[in-house]
Amino acid sequence: MRTGEATSTLRVAPGTDALAPASVQVGDGFEVRILALSGTAGADRVAQVVVTVLDREVAGRPVVLSQSRWPAAGQDALGNDMPWRPNLSGWQRAYSPALGRELAWGCALVRRGAGPEGWDRVDATGASARRSTPSPPFAEENTAPRAVRLAWMGDVMLADGPGRVIARGQDPFAAVMATVRDADLRIANLECVIATGGTRAVKPWTFRAHPRVLDVLRRHVDAVSLANNHSGDFGPQAFAQMLGRLQQAGLPYFGGGSDLRSAHRPAIIERQGLRIALLGYNEMFPRRFEAGPDSPGIAWADEEQIVADIRAARAQADVVIPFMHWGQEHSETAHARQRALARLMIRAGADAVVGTHPHVRQDSEIIDGRPVVYSLGNFVFDGFSDDDNNTGSILWMTVTAAGVRDWHLQPVRIDAAGRPHPLQVAANLSRQHSPRP
Repeated sequence: MRTGEATSTLRVAPGTDALAPASVQVGDGFEVRILALSGTAGADRVAQVVVTVLDREVAGRPVVLSQSRWPAAGQDALGNDMPWRPNLSGWQRAYSPALGRELAWGCALVRRGAGPEGWDRVDATGASARRSTPSPPFAEENTAPRAVRLAWMGDVMLADGPGRVIARGQDPFAAVMATVRDADLRIANLECVIATGGTRAVKPWTFRAHPRVLDVLRRHVDAVSLANNHSGDFGPQAFAQMLGRLQQAGLPYFGGGSDLRSAHRPAIIERQGLRIALLGYNEMFPRRFEAGPDSPGIAWADEEQIVADIRAARAQADVVIPFMHWGQEHSETAHARQRALARLMIRAGADAVVGTHPHVRQDSEIIDGRPVVYSLGNFVFDGFSDDDNNTGSILWMTVTAAGVRDWHLQPVRIDAAGRPHPLQVAANLSRQHSPRP
């Protein structure tokens, strides 16, 4: 690794902790973090290498400039056999506009007795990986069939129009209250920060809701994902304040936390004797909202961390489902990145994958017999004029210890104030308001 006259070398032994990279500072402002993950616990060989380059010159949190990953020797992150690749990366470069300099770096694997054959045939996408799914530990302990009915909602934004509805003493969920109240577990993506302070981020749209919205939210939702591109709209202090308020309100959350490990910790909720693990990940910028080792924030969608989280959750719960914030806004079709990441999660042991963010509903597919619903669209959200932005879905899902038994999508229509209505009674609602990107 070299920038200007500064040169650094970092040697990393294989390990199993995806949240503990080795790091080195190069010159005045670059930091390089490297994970060398072994395929199985205690294995003395590298399965996956992840290199992250950061710019530490900018005030505040370090900025991620690039991130690269390769399956390496022995096994990949899912435990599948991979060929040895001695010259892993070639020379790579990352440029920092703030520093006005570039970092050149390369990564190589060093192992006694290794040969070069086969390195150029490595499947870096993992598309050919075989599924390796641990058996749920709780399924054998309880033989009586248990079924839990889940209701998944899309993006719930309680600032702006919905916030004004609540300030008037009304309830933006009122029209769908009877629809979702019979679910055993109701889950939503909370697309705002709930706080009274903080500093507004420099970005096109920022959402901060008054704490009064919590009473309404917990009346209709049993758990919320914080892994999205608006949780950090008013900085880490406001985000930390929201964590405290959610805890005080007794509303479970996931996909965010007081530090990196807590952000990746699942919310495990028990219903009918069934333990359900919920994980949340965001991959929509800005990445500065990501939790740090000692700072609050959200969980980022890094593949090796997701695989480790799913495997850890499977050891604690009967059902494991990631809730993703991903995809291209206003696109009704999931893109290749979503599909590849969905396959990784399913093959790591997820029972289903559910998504939000594009502000429209996207397609669904079945992967290895398990459902992936790429986007539920908006749910409680104002500021859109097009019908596709104002049509969302409730995802009804029945889960047992064997996984997802059945599922279906129930459409809702969103009015000008951001309130969802069952579609059959929403045909004549007026939606005259300006579009939001």
